[in-house]
Amino acid sequence: MSKKTHHEEHHEDRHEEKVLEEILRSQRETLQRIEKVEHTLHRIEREIKPPQPPTLTASIANRFSGEIPMANNILVLNVGQTSIDTITPLLADGVTPSGGTLSNVAVAFSDPSATAVINPDKTVTFTGVAPSAGGVPVSGVTSATVTDTDGAVAQFSQPFTVLVNAPVPPSQLTQSIANVFSVPIP
Repeated sequence: MSKKTHHEEHHEDRHEEKVLEEILRSQRETLQRIEKVEHTLHRIEREIKPPQPPTLTASIANRFSGEIPMANNILVLNVGQTSIDTITPLLADGVTPSGGTLSNVAVAFSDPSATAVINPDKTVTFTGVAPSAGGVPVSGVTSATVTDTDGAVAQFSQPFTVLVNAPVPPSQLTQSIANVFSVPIP
């Protein structure tokens, strides 16, 4: 084996540097071409795919049925009672129904205090099973796809709470008893 001279080693190092510089230059050119292609693709996509119109629906609300009116997204019921949750698409004012149609309704709720069942008409039936632990409301989330009357489609989610109270004992109608005697017979 022969030893390389300092000059030869320097020459090899310089050659490696030139090769590496050429590879780096080539990669930069390739990256620039890729960026141009991506820019062109984005421009073409904007031209052939018109922007989606804003949806009429801005949110959804859980509207629970019950003996007394409840605020949106808050359910309070007693053990043994049921409530129907009508998921309602709303306009930006948060009050006016948008008229959108629901699909892909889902409920995320898991607590032993109540059951939640999605009905064929896309409402949800909640049934109080046991008092909420510590009297603290339990959180859940409903989600749905809304198709607005203008055809725009969007996905929405809405948190809600459920509080199940102990059953109310029936009120006692009888307060006392009395002995009623008939008139004595002679």
